[in-house]
Amino acid sequence: MLSIIDVCAQHQIRATDPWRDQVAQVGLERAVRAVRDAELELSGYCHGGMFPGEKTRASEIRDDNRRTIDEASALGVGCIVLVVGGLPQFSRPGSTPSKDLASARAMVEAGLAEMMDYAWQARMPLAIEPLHPMYAADRACVNTTAHALDICDRLDPERSGSLGIALDGPSIPRGIIDTVTADAVAMGHDLCRPEQNGKVAKQHGGSSGRRRRSRCEARLWPFAPPPNRASA
Repeated sequence: MLSIIDVCAQHQIRATDPWRDQVAQVGLERAVRAVRDAELELSGYCHGGMFPGEKTRASEIRDDNRRTIDEASALGVGCIVLVVGGLPQFSRPGSTPSKDLASARAMVEAGLAEMMDYAWQARMPLAIEPLHPMYAADRACVNTTAHALDICDRLDPERSGSLGIALDGPSIPRGIIDTVTADAVAMGHDLCRPEQNGKVAKQHGGSSGRRRRSRCEARLWPFAPPPNRASA
């Protein structure tokens, strides 16, 4: 991670999105100091999630995601990117093998709902990253933007800004990304932008990345506790 920070400074890159293993390699305290000294913004933290697993491992999964939130808060990141997990045996090795994606998706939603309560206390937004269907079994059983946004609507119907989506171009093939309305919460990545016709369209890499980022940031919902959590 330290070399990444050095390269960002050298090329005047103002933000990056570190992975947890990169932070773990140098230690959280050292990573926090390096980010602060470089005056670098962290657009996100990758990743939390991997929710499916044996019932006996529920506390392990919960605690792992809470540690992710604690690390993200210390680093001062913009949001936590969620790679939600696929079948239990791949998300949490050692779990009983299964081919039931519907059950895995139910575990994802239940685990995410529990994670949101802790994230809200830390005022840390969460962003679901839908991945290509080829990753459905081992990485993420949320594979379309529509599915991710449906989860957002169910778990954060007030659209408080505490839950959104992260779109990663290489993980989403041409033609499979769904058309979504411009009032969807999109946070953490610069690959979506509101169009004048009221749609949000996928964007690919190019020289206009900064301009796309500013358009995306303009659509972020302010973080505010949903009414049903305000007294928690």
